[in-house]
Amino acid sequence: MKRVSAICVVTLMALIAARAVSAPPPKFAGVWVLNRSKSAGLTGALANAEIRLIVTQDDKQITAEQKVIIKGREQPSQEFFYKLDGSETTAEVVRPMAGTMKLKAKWIEYSQTLELTSIITGDNEGKETTITTREQWQLRENGKALQIVRTRETPQGRKLFGLHFDRQE
Repeated sequence: MKRVSAICVVTLMALIAARAVSAPPPKFAGVWVLNRSKSAGLTGALANAEIRLIVTQDDKQITAEQKVIIKGREQPSQEFFYKLDGSETTAEVVRPMAGTMKLKAKWIEYSQTLELTSIITGDNEGKETTITTREQWQLRENGKALQIVRTRETPQGRKLFGLHFDRQE
């Protein structure tokens, strides 16, 4: 009985070690174009906007910039840098409100998902406000599509978006 337990413990330790040295996320780098017909949750001006996501990636970080064109006019955009080791980065932003945004990336290997989180706390009409955005990225269709589930939490409540991007060739 002790021998079986020892084998189980060694096997369990090997599994834990294998999980600790997990494979890096797949390559999300590229230019992605929003496919509105396969997306959900876009309202207002974004419902008819052209949205492109420009992603660069190396072994240490992923950079994402969302370019939005509304009625033929490109809106201001900004690159966000996320370290793939899970450590936090920051960015000075003016949208959704002015302040320092905290950014974090986490690879969820079992579901093949890259989770990107941004949190900003600032003054909104005299009240301290926190906005948290969590995106879960998954490659689909042999890397030709990027599915993003975006959850945004504000004092007004939670909004959920299902965004489907096609890789631009």
